[in-house]
Amino acid sequence: MKKLELKASALNTRYFTKNMLYSVFLKATSRSFYAPLIIAIIICSLISIILVGTLSLIGFIIALIIFVIVIKLVFNANKPMSIEDFSSYYKRWVDAGRNNNYLINKPKLKNPPAKCQENDIFNYGAERIIVVDDPLFVDCLILNDEHMRSKSLIVSKDGYPLYLKNQFKILLEQADNIPVLLLHATKLNKVKMVLAIEKNFNVKLNPKQVYDIGYYEEQIKQAKPLHKRMRITKCAVDMLPYPLSTQLMSKDKSQLQDLLVLGAATAASTYVSFALADDFG
Repeated sequence: MKKLELKASALNTRYFTKNMLYSVFLKATSRSFYAPLIIAIIICSLISIILVGTLSLIGFIIALIIFVIVIKLVFNANKPMSIEDFSSYYKRWVDAGRNNNYLINKPKLKNPPAKCQENDIFNYGAERIIVVDDPLFVDCLILNDEHMRSKSLIVSKDGYPLYLKNQFKILLEQADNIPVLLLHATKLNKVKMVLAIEKNFNVKLNPKQVYDIGYYEEQIKQAKPLHKRMRITKCAVDMLPYPLSTQLMSKDKSQLQDLLVLGAATAASTYVSFALADDFG
């Protein structure tokens, strides 16, 4: 678990969430599926030949039962541990007093963080607004200074953090064409995100300024390196390798426009290096 924390935190230089830790765990425990399957089929075939040759029909039935059981065991062995089970193990680690200081396990930005001066962004102008679906990921991005690197205002769809809520509305009023980027999990979509934003911020978004850079199951399936790494298609944004999301956040307007024209999956494959899926840091 300590090794997983070091990997997720880039050697204790970056804040991370439990979902990020789970993502590192999936990568660390991934195994080849085809090799065990081929070996199992060969062994079952040899056993079948012996049983059918000695016991005839009864041997064939026994061999068939053995084959089904072995194949099922191979599939179950390759199935990744669920986030719920992993969380229970990690809770035991934390309860034992081994919690990492860079872990974000609850929203903390009720007030502006001391080391981050959001006012600096607005002095030279925020270039975009990024809305994510999880307050924890807002903390992660802001505490890691991603708002400064991408010159962005970062909030969650439910209006968190509260101290940036007014600034969100001011930016929309001052620049009605400012890009609003939606970064969400596979369980959400552009329509649900926009409805939540308009309700919680009491604003009306122009469809032409909204760019969906969120993730969908189809997108993850199409991105083979990412799918191979994750071994799941339903996931939260922070379960995906950290650099993938930050790459999308930093794209210029012309590339963001391609997200609308080509579709998120196609454009993301063009403008995002999925090779980073094998390097969490």
